[in-house]
Amino acid sequence: MSIERIKYLNKRNNASFEIVKFEDFISRTNKTMLERDYRLNFFSMLYITEGSSIHSIDFKEYKIEKNDLVILEKNKIHSFRVNKSIKGYVININEPFFINNNENYDYNLLAFFEAPFEKPILKINTDKTATNRILIDLIYKEYTTGVYREKETLIKSLFQSFISSFRYENDSIIQHFSISVYKTYYKYRKLVEKNYTTIKDVKTYASIMGVTKKTINKACRDCADISAKQLIINRLIIETKRLLLKNELKNYEISYKLGFDEPSNLASFFKRYAFISMTDFKKTFIS
Repeated sequence: MSIERIKYLNKRNNASFEIVKFEDFISRTNKTMLERDYRLNFFSMLYITEGSSIHSIDFKEYKIEKNDLVILEKNKIHSFRVNKSIKGYVININEPFFINNNENYDYNLLAFFEAPFEKPILKINTDKTATNRILIDLIYKEYTTGVYREKETLIKSLFQSFISSFRYENDSIIQHFSISVYKTYYKYRKLVEKNYTTIKDVKTYASIMGVTKKTINKACRDCADISAKQLIINRLIIETKRLLLKNELKNYEISYKLGFDEPSNLASFFKRYAFISMTDFKKTFIS
C-alpha cells in the first residue's frame, strides 16, 4: 500500500491560500481517497462547527467534533473517516503564503502550525458570536467574492487576526516562545528532516548549527514540548511505518535504508518506541 503525496493545487490564480466549507470539501473529493492514508506537501487546518468524525494523523486516530481546530503540518500522513454531517471549514495553505513582503518567512504565523507537533487539536469556541468564528466567516466571504489577487493582503491580514484570536483565547494551553527560539527549532527540524537517516544524535546537529545541545533541547521543549532526541525518534518511527505500509521492501531493506547497521537494531528500536513489532504493525494495517 503506497502512501500518495498530495501536492497543493488551487486553480484560483495559483493562490497560496484556500478556504472551503467542510461539506463542499467532502462532496468534491473522492471518498476512497479521503479514507486512505496520504501525505500533504502543504499545511492544512480543519475548523469544526458541527458534527463529529475520526481523523488519523501519523497513524494515530483522533476524534474530531464541534469546537475543534485541527492543525495539520506539512508532510504529515493523515486520512479522514468521512461523515457527511460534519460542518465547518477546511483551510489549505501553501508555503509561499508564509513569506512576507520582505521575502522573509513570517515565523510568527508559521510557528502556529508547527508548534503543536504532538498536539494537533485545539479546543476552541466556534459559536457564531466568538471572535474567531466572526473572522473565519469573514475570511471565507472575502475569499469567495471578487479576485483573490486583489484581496490577498486583506485575507492574509484577516487570517493573522484569526490566529491571534486563538492565541488570546487559548493563552493557557498554547506554547509560548520567542521568535529566536522558534528559529532554532525550525532550523533543527529542517536539518533532521534532511539527515535523519544518516545523523541520529543531537550533538552532531548542534555542531552543524553552531549551538549547544542545551539550546536545541530548550527550543524543542519550548516549541513542541518534546526533547530534541524525541524529535529524531519520531521522524524515524513515522518513516518506518510509511515504508512498512508501502509494502515494497523487506524489513532488512528498510533497516539499511534508514541507516541502521543491523536489521535487529531497527526491530528493537521500533518496538521500543512504537510499542508494537514491525510484523504486528503491518498485520494491523495491511489486510
